[in-house]
Amino acid sequence: MKRLAYLLLVGVVLLSIGVGNAFAQATASGTIQGTVTDKTGAAVSGAQVVAKSKATDSTRTTTTADTGYYRFELLPVGIYTVTVSKTGFAVVAETIEILIGQTATVNVELKTGSMSEVIEVTSEAPVLDLAKTDVSQNITPKEVEELPMVGRDVANLAYLAPGVKATDSYDPTKNRYAILSVNGDNGRNVNVTVNGVDNKDNTVGGPVMQLPLEAVQEFVISTQRFSAVNGRSEGAAINMITKSGTNNYHGSLFGFFRDNNLNTDEKDPDGTGGITKSHPSYTRQQFGGSIGGPILKDKVFGFFALEREREHQFLSWGY
Repeated sequence: MKRLAYLLLVGVVLLSIGVGNAFAQATASGTIQGTVTDKTGAAVSGAQVVAKSKATDSTRTTTTADTGYYRFELLPVGIYTVTVSKTGFAVVAETIEILIGQTATVNVELKTGSMSEVIEVTSEAPVLDLAKTDVSQNITPKEVEELPMVGRDVANLAYLAPGVKATDSYDPTKNRYAILSVNGDNGRNVNVTVNGVDNKDNTVGGPVMQLPLEAVQEFVISTQRFSAVNGRSEGAAINMITKSGTNNYHGSLFGFFRDNNLNTDEKDPDGTGGITKSHPSYTRQQFGGSIGGPILKDKVFGFFALEREREHQFLSWGY
């Protein structure tokens, strides 16, 4: 058990080191674009634009074109501060959150002033992404964290998308996992990726690897007209990303318990027209936690999550 735990920890660390490559996949990243103008509406070329991640302090830098346009592609999703500066103008810093596959537009108007002046703006994630044509539903980090789920299977949140419902699995051992029917199709034609890596069970449908809920940051389910970058699937595409370490240590502990003493008495027919009372014997314990943080500040990050579920039920029958 100790060796298994050690190998698991090493695997998580290696996965965290390679997370930059995983996030580089188009299915697990976002885009920030926009146009920089002055107060007269004229384009400002040559302005420096910096996108800085709030979680890891990583930065991307570019300059505006002759039209004032700039664009950052393949950004790990999260909260960013976009800072625009040019000599003769006050600095503008705008904070925005980007979600999976989303193109966030940050247009900036520079005002005459000293570069020592900083104008700060906070924006919310756009409700409508004008750069996409697919029909999709983003399950945000807040929804993953706060919405209750009995089985703690994050794929159940996909039922929030229009046209999605549960269906039976071709594999009876997976009946308790979320198998999704999209727009009336069976559950075998839904493509699933985790951090841009394929995670689909091609035989019976649904995901191959089940992730602890504490390890999932967010995901998006696209049901119609999605791009070819989502892979082969005529039914739907689910793109999921996991949490990662940041420059700050963070973690969680949780426990959900159902005990016999909380069960309500049942009324069972006694075979003679009457009823007898019985107390169902059923207990369930779900517990686990997560921890993440920097291994090398600003460079390497680690994240680990663990979850366990136990059930006990007593069944009696007669002949």
